[in-house]
Amino acid sequence: MTQPDVEFSPSALERELQALEAGMYNTLEVTRAQLRALLTRAQDGRDLRAQATAHLLLGGCALYTGQLPEVKRELDLALDLARALRDHPLTARCLNGLGLYHDRVAEYDRALQAFLDSLKLTQSAGDDVGSFRALNNLSALYTTTGQLTQAQTFHACAQQLTQVLRDPIMLASLITHRILIADRQEDPQAVLDLACKHLPLIREVGPPRWTGTVQECVSRARLRQGQADSALTVALAELRAARQRQDDEGVSRLASAAARALLALDDLGAAEPLLRESLDLSRALGSRPVEMLALEGLAQLHERAGHFREALACARAHHALERAVHEHEVDARSQLLTAEIRMELLNRDTEIERLRNVELAQANRRLREAQHDLLRRATHDQLTGVSNRAHFQQVTAETLRELPGHEHAALIFLDLDRFKDVNDTLGHLAGDTLLQQVACRLQSVVRGSDLVGRVGGDEFTVLLRRVSARGDATLVAQKLADALSDPFDLDGHPVTVTASIGCAVAPDDGLDAEALQQHADMAMYRVKRSGGNQVLHFDAAMGEPSERQQLERDLGTALSGHELRLHYQGRYALRTSQLVGFEALLRWQHPTRGLIPPATFIPLAEETRLILPIGEWVLREACRQAAEWRCAERNLCVSVNVSALQFDLPHFVEIVRAALADSGLPARHLILEITESLVTRDLERARQHIGRLKALGVQIAMDDFGTGYSSLSMLESLPFDELKVDRSFTRHLNTERQPRVAALLSAMIQLAQTLDMTVTVEGIKDACQHDLLRDLGCDHAQGFLLARPLPPEEAAALIPAALILGASPAPS
Repeated sequence: MTQPDVEFSPSALERELQALEAGMYNTLEVTRAQLRALLTRAQDGRDLRAQATAHLLLGGCALYTGQLPEVKRELDLALDLARALRDHPLTARCLNGLGLYHDRVAEYDRALQAFLDSLKLTQSAGDDVGSFRALNNLSALYTTTGQLTQAQTFHACAQQLTQVLRDPIMLASLITHRILIADRQEDPQAVLDLACKHLPLIREVGPPRWTGTVQECVSRARLRQGQADSALTVALAELRAARQRQDDEGVSRLASAAARALLALDDLGAAEPLLRESLDLSRALGSRPVEMLALEGLAQLHERAGHFREALACARAHHALERAVHEHEVDARSQLLTAEIRMELLNRDTEIERLRNVELAQANRRLREAQHDLLRRATHDQLTGVSNRAHFQQVTAETLRELPGHEHAALIFLDLDRFKDVNDTLGHLAGDTLLQQVACRLQSVVRGSDLVGRVGGDEFTVLLRRVSARGDATLVAQKLADALSDPFDLDGHPVTVTASIGCAVAPDDGLDAEALQQHADMAMYRVKRSGGNQVLHFDAAMGEPSERQQLERDLGTALSGHELRLHYQGRYALRTSQLVGFEALLRWQHPTRGLIPPATFIPLAEETRLILPIGEWVLREACRQAAEWRCAERNLCVSVNVSALQFDLPHFVEIVRAALADSGLPARHLILEITESLVTRDLERARQHIGRLKALGVQIAMDDFGTGYSSLSMLESLPFDELKVDRSFTRHLNTERQPRVAALLSAMIQLAQTLDMTVTVEGIKDACQHDLLRDLGCDHAQGFLLARPLPPEEAAALIPAALILGASPAPS
């Protein structure tokens, strides 16, 4: 039988405590000393309610200053006293405080239970103020774990109570949480509108930290709207206030916000100390979201300052922490779902006991459906419906444990390229729709026994439970890539995406789930660093950190140590056998390892972003050599390959302009070779860069044509001068596939020449291939039959003295 609430009239000590509570967060240390003195008086006078209230308020002070062990100790004492007194409103406040403690220490299931128990007590007692506290904190709990729909539901309930109670402190608290939700939703205008309307009230009645939280959101909102100066002013003003009140957590957040604005204003010198202060404080406080923002800012700062090693170190630390934070959020949601399931089961038992009639069967059915739905939510990604991270890892581990010795299982890691661009241009709703459509296409490729999962953001995984050979995984991975090649329809907007895909096969690449996932992830990131839109199988060499790190260190000094070389391969007109130009090819002459193949060090250079200084050196050296050979006078052109990272640079065209100006080479004698995959990464950027390069007079060649996924319409829409057909076609001219390949080559040649492009075919090794390509109408050719890649002094011997001087350059 439930005991009725016991009504109390406050004692003199309780009235003193209530008066002290009203302003305790403004003078925290003074208030804490006064509370301890009142607690001693309450203990001496055996005033249990005053003791409970004093412990409760001391727990609030400790929570405000981050002294979490003291929070738990004080609130446990307060709760025991409140329950002994059967004071339900006070018990509800203690439970609410314990919920905040459990939220801070990431015990989200206990936090949910405490807030709901507090809400139940306050609602049964008609305590609207207590109900508001519980509802507001439930909204904050779900905001913390990224479940914004549930957060807004509880926020709306809390808002209804503020309209009834009209309490300014409650309104200030409610608006602070609403601004946090809008910030999490990346809605800057909503943040600014709410702050403009309510910040004076929050300053007047709320603790200083509420103002700091709101101003941090305001600074971030202004930065998102491109108002960097205003964002900096707001952040610096509130940073000074946080320093004055010795609020380390506020300082760490606001220093990061101010540094972000400084980065946007390109003031790297002022941004760096703020970012480092934010990083140090966030690590000391254990605030991983702020630490992640500081690391991301430092990575951007170092990259823009040209400190690529420091930028890479910060980027790696940021990526590792980002994953840990994401896993923390997934764990938080799992905890909340577990608590919901537990409460649902308790509600079922209560329902069964209450009904005991004809409705019993219907109640059981509804509850079973609820359990099934909650179980699915606990194991599946709510947006896409595929397996979530925890469930995917569990199934992978079980599959590998049960894998027979003679069979294989495969793991495929897939990351969408440039997914952020979709969110930035079309909005997050379009991004969510794209993820849903991607999940459907992936599921349509694999078998029913296989498993598709989403492990976060734009990352998907596929578990092939049984494969007969290692090559099967690569085949399926390519099918997954093909499935994404057709445009996606996002509310009338056709969008083309590509993916970076890594594969690993058990038991060869790992015997347990963690090793297999790590290796597939490693292969995927190798593709990502190389420009994306590829499939790569894990290789043991990727997993040898000492060898790889040594090679990375050596590559870092190869340019300054003059170990990099350019070799030049001649390009010839097929009909006249006349030399028309050279292609510059990069070589690394290591002092102890000898000549290292480009296939080994080029991916490493791209992954570490060393390709940027190396690529600029290649461009400058090739232009210098061409000028020294008097290519302009001899009617010759030099071709240079461009990496995806180089082409992505906003100032890439200026780099080309400077290389031409310094060398004196006329622009029309330089050919830049770009690949299909590079163009399809960002078609609009490609169109802008190519247009500006053409305006300089530089010629543009599409390299490795026929190996990517771009449409033929792209050839018509972009002003290419040359089409380079990949050597894979040439290789089949001596096989049984010769008729089919020759027909394809003929079509390519005719199409390109119709569009006023010169066609060059790579990889010619014998006279048969040479004659066939000449008869098909191909313009130019490269290959070992004609000339191997040679050092400059040997390549110079290929230039005939009889070449006519003063003619226009050879058509590319």
